[in-house]
Amino acid sequence: MDYSQFKILEFRRKFFKLFGAEISIFDPNSNQLVGYIKMKAWRLNADIGVFTNKSMQQTIVNIGGRQLISFKPSYNILDAATNQPISTLRFRRLRTAFVRGYVDILDNQGNPYGYARETSSVLAIARRWLEVLPFGDYIALIFMFVPQTFDIMYAPNGAEPKLAGRIMHRKNPLIVKMSLNTTEAQVAIDPRINIGLCTVLSIRDANKNT
Repeated sequence: MDYSQFKILEFRRKFFKLFGAEISIFDPNSNQLVGYIKMKAWRLNADIGVFTNKSMQQTIVNIGGRQLISFKPSYNILDAATNQPISTLRFRRLRTAFVRGYVDILDNQGNPYGYARETSSVLAIARRWLEVLPFGDYIALIFMFVPQTFDIMYAPNGAEPKLAGRIMHRKNPLIVKMSLNTTEAQVAIDPRINIGLCTVLSIRDANKNT
C-alpha cells in the first residue's frame, strides 16, 4: 500500500488497557483501517512491527529500539522487506523534560536531516512542572486532556527547515488519538518515517515516558 496517498492518518488506542496494547491506524476520511500495531505490553526494548491490518501478515515498517538507557534514547526505523535502516529517531530527553518535546531525525550515518518539535513551549512546560505545585496533580490531570502538537521539519545539510507534517495528540477518558497531517506540508519525506515517529510517540505516551 502506498501510504503517501493519505494526507491524514489517525492513530487510535484505548486510554486504559490493562493487558496487551493495540494501536489502530485509520484513514479518517473513509474510516478505513490502514495499519495495526499489537504488543503483549507497552515495551520499546523489543522490535515493533507496524502492520497493514489485524491479520499482521504484511508489515509496513519495523522499529528497533537502541540506546534506550540514555539521555538520548534512539529508535531505528527499518525497511520491512530488508530490515535495513531507513532512518533513526533520537529523543532529546533533557530538552524534552525542561523545555518541550524534541526528536532528531537522522540518516544512516547519524547526521540530522530533520526533527519533530512540540509547538507550544508554554503548554509543554506546564504539562511537566505544574504537578510540583500544591494541587498540581489535579492541574496536571486537566492538562493531560489539552491537545499536544508537533511540527515535523525537514532540514538536510543545514538548509532552512521546511514543514513535512504536523502531529496532533488528543485524549479523552476513553480513547487517545494521534493525527498525522501532511496537507500543509512544504516537502514530502518517506511516509514510513512519519508512521514510525507517530508509533514511537504513541507508545512512549502509553508508557508515561514522554
